[in-house]
Amino acid sequence: MKQYLVFAQHFFLLVTPLIATSTLLTSPSQAATFSFSQGTLNITNLSESFSTTESQNQGNVSAVANGGIVNAQNMKAVANIIPDPLEVYTSAKSLASGESNDYFGTAETAAKIIGNFDVDAGKLFSFNFASALDLKTTIDNPPTEKASASGKLSFLLFDTTDIPEKSLPDFLSGLLANTTDSISKNPLDFFSLSGNLDTLDNDNFITNQKSENVILTSENKQFSFGGTQEFATDFVEGSLQRSFDRKANLTLVTLRSTQARVIAPEPSMNLALFLFFGLFVVATKAQ
Repeated sequence: MKQYLVFAQHFFLLVTPLIATSTLLTSPSQAATFSFSQGTLNITNLSESFSTTESQNQGNVSAVANGGIVNAQNMKAVANIIPDPLEVYTSAKSLASGESNDYFGTAETAAKIIGNFDVDAGKLFSFNFASALDLKTTIDNPPTEKASASGKLSFLLFDTTDIPEKSLPDFLSGLLANTTDSISKNPLDFFSLSGNLDTLDNDNFITNQKSENVILTSENKQFSFGGTQEFATDFVEGSLQRSFDRKANLTLVTLRSTQARVIAPEPSMNLALFLFFGLFVVATKAQ
């Protein structure tokens, strides 16, 4: 289970000097921005096997360069259910970068994995999980340039015993197409790891939330907010354990999202005119 966290940590160590190098190689007249978001969630050692599963993996990329150079891409976006031994794994990287002026780039992913299973009365239901979130942004010229990165990893466990067996396939398909808000009940248990970086905003954070039956066994959080380069990382491992006094039907929903965005507007014509007239006045007075 720890192999995914080790990979994320190694990636963080590799990408940091690359960001610094790209910044140093950029000339003063060619301003640069960079944004990166990576999220990984792995669930293992499930005590029960899924009877029904649904999964969805989506990505969107937009890049518009009217005068500058911009790149946006999603890499290795996966949402997998491995049957034997049962494992749920979802991961993605979103990256956006730009140079010069007047461009916009964004890359974002979203994934959902749904599993339904039965648990006998008195039997312990449990699983282990590992999650990793890496966020980075860098700009050259604030506040003209903007970069933001965000991500969220979560799972929610719902009691769906009251749904008739023949209606379960339609229910799960509907849940896949809609948000978890479509379930008119609170989750039995949940965990979420989320973060946000914004170079021109104070809304920078990385945090996790959980229910009572979710136990965190380890966490490694690092962050640096403010300035032209920001980063936030958090690596969390834990487990969920609970039992039921009756036979229960459960639905586990796993969610993953990543987003990276860079923006550099076209130089303001008003500012250019202001500077022109300012120099004109100075030149006139000098005569």
